Amino acid sequence: RCVQETGINAEYMGILIIPRMQTTAFIVLALLLVNSLGAIVGSYIDENGLPIDHHLGTYLIKDTQGALYKVTYDVEMLGGNLVLNLDQLRPIKNVQCDSNNIELLVDFVNNAEALAFYKIVSVNSNNRFVTGTNWNCKDVQTGALMLMRRVLSAELNQNRVLLHTAQGFYEESIKDGSITLDRAEQPQEHSKTFCLGVNSNKECDAASGPIPIYENKYFSLTCSNCFVGAKATVFLDVQISWFKLRRVATGLRDIGVNAAFVLDLAAQASWSAGFDKTYKIVDQGIIIQFWIGPIPISIWYEIPIQVLANAKVDIKAAATAGAKANWKIGDAYISWEENAGWKVVKPNPVFTWEPVLHGEANFNAEASLSIIPSFIIHAMRIVQAGVRMEPSLMFAASGDTEKKELCADLSYQVKADSRAEVHINIPFTRIRFDKTFGPYVLFDTGVKPIGHWCVKAKQPSSLFTNLNIISK
Repeated sequence: RCVQETGINAEYMGILIIPRMQTTAFIVLALLLVNSLGAIVGSYIDENGLPIDHHLGTYLIKDTQGALYKVTYDVEMLGGNLVLNLDQLRPIKNVQCDSNNIELLVDFVNNAEALAFYKIVSVNSNNRFVTGTNWNCKDVQTGALMLMRRVLSAELNQNRVLLHTAQGFYEESIKDGSITLDRAEQPQEHSKTFCLGVNSNKECDAASGPIPIYENKYFSLTCSNCFVGAKATVFLDVQISWFKLRRVATGLRDIGVNAAFVLDLAAQASWSAGFDKTYKIVDQGIIIQFWIGPIPISIWYEIPIQVLANAKVDIKAAATAGAKANWKIGDAYISWEENAGWKVVKPNPVFTWEPVLHGEANFNAEASLSIIPSFIIHAMRIVQAGVRMEPSLMFAASGDTEKKELCADLSYQVKADSRAEVHINIPFTRIRFDKTFGPYVLFDTGVKPIGHWCVKAKQPSSLFTNLNIISK
């Protein structure tokens, strides 16, 4: 048989012809055959007596910031009514979830529909899954409005069915097949990349605001223009065989970074101090969600960030010093394969810097600043892959009251490493274990000079905008 699948993002709508029957239970079962996007091209009963449906599909979908991706899948997964997409069961009025999505209260239009659903989920419930995205049930780990739950038991109460559930894992419901997500071909003028920003605007090209670091009555230190905005595309390549993960690859491609490391220093007296702070400027967010048959898949990110700063000011004065940056990083991702282990794709970065300097002629200070974000990508609760970047900017500034100028020597160092985890599920045993990788050094520039510059003092608006230094 070939059943066309439908969904919110489909470009066509499939129609399933249902013979006229007297029971609502059959209607419920028939609706369960209609899934999301693609087609069911075959079905069979496997050697363990489980119904298996063969799903095949290709479609386009946008990420949460508008970039276009192509999803391709060819999978065999639990069929029949073992995976229930609650979004497509029209007799359901509402689904309420507790804070951990452990208990789901499913509200039906009448008792007959509730009873029909209860009879389905009560049989062989340990191999039954419920999915959906329409019910405001937020995944605790990802923040996604997505359900992927394994049913443990059910209770019927008039028009409602209470489901007791546990987290469902993809290897428990997908027997064999491959899933790929990659950037779709599109005209250059419509090309978009995903912004992974730390204190950046939505375009990843400017700071969203200052970051206060330290202040007392003698000294203040503020990141007046500090951000790291990484623009990239994600991809995913998964192969599962006999309900077990065999290969996975994911990470970031075409990484480009806009950044700024600009400090405001003001002192009422000589002062020196060091600071080490961890900020939750960006916690986590969804990159893209898509469907494989009746199963929703989410790719999300988190960006923990650490800020290190050291400053020494010798006299009462104020100045602003630092640099803006534009880096072409390239590809940085990992793959894991059973019996072969880990592989890493390393980038070949190019760094461009633009100095920023203005202040008072009597200013004399040394400072260093490191903004250390980790861009971590999670996919399907199967894999997480991260790139930890450690850019550091150092400067020594001194003024000359006779010449009425302020000069600075600036240098930089950028390090990056890769870390990853793959979560392996042993089917039907509920045993899971992790394989970890890294940290693996992707690159380390060592300390390199940006250069020596002087500006006229007491010109706060004086910025260097015509100096571009390119180094590798």
